[in-house]
Amino acid sequence: MTEHENKSIRIDIDNRNGYDRWAALYDAYPNPTVAADDMAFPAFWGDISGRTVLEIGCGTGRHTRRLARTAHAVTGVDLSAGMLAQARGKVQADTILLQGDFMQYEGLPAAGFDMAVMSLVLEHMHDLPDFFARLRRVLRPGGLFFLSEIHPARTRDGVFAHFRDGDAEYHLTSYPHTPEMIESAAVAAGFVITRRQDVAGSPALASINPKWVKYDGQPMIAMWAFAVAP
Repeated sequence: MTEHENKSIRIDIDNRNGYDRWAALYDAYPNPTVAADDMAFPAFWGDISGRTVLEIGCGTGRHTRRLARTAHAVTGVDLSAGMLAQARGKVQADTILLQGDFMQYEGLPAAGFDMAVMSLVLEHMHDLPDFFARLRRVLRPGGLFFLSEIHPARTRDGVFAHFRDGDAEYHLTSYPHTPEMIESAAVAAGFVITRRQDVAGSPALASINPKWVKYDGQPMIAMWAFAVAP
């Protein structure tokens, strides 16, 4: 999700090919949503010492390396080979990185993780009930799930993952989800909601890029903490 004032040719692209194309640009790309997530999400999941963690849609590893500093073990899964190639240059040697679509990947152990983390990926999930059911199967009793997502107020207005490369603006396949849709799917799959936090644009965000002052006070991302119901 980003902004560009110059007109460009719109190209709709599937997520695997889109993220492969975006991978080499992603970490240096001016993206206020990613910046807001970087500032807020690690503090939201907090202390994860000793936990086995699954990161769904680990991308270039920007959160993976943070998780690996204190978690007992980290496994990242992503459908994009290009994004994983970037991640491998950042993470510790014992961090497991797997290529695959979480919605189809069958190689994750049942009840194999204490915690799961997902950042700016849920917009690509069409079937929320199936997603949360799959997630529930890989978490242990009492397992936790931390979710950060582009704020539903923005997706309602048509803001989704996209990037510009040369004269083309690539738009990935995304779906709008209301908070009610997310929360009801989670509860139906056996989760309870323990926290919810909205993150707005701020002077700290604008200090990264002065153009982002226009987001001051506007919702940028929403974060949830879920736990497997007793």
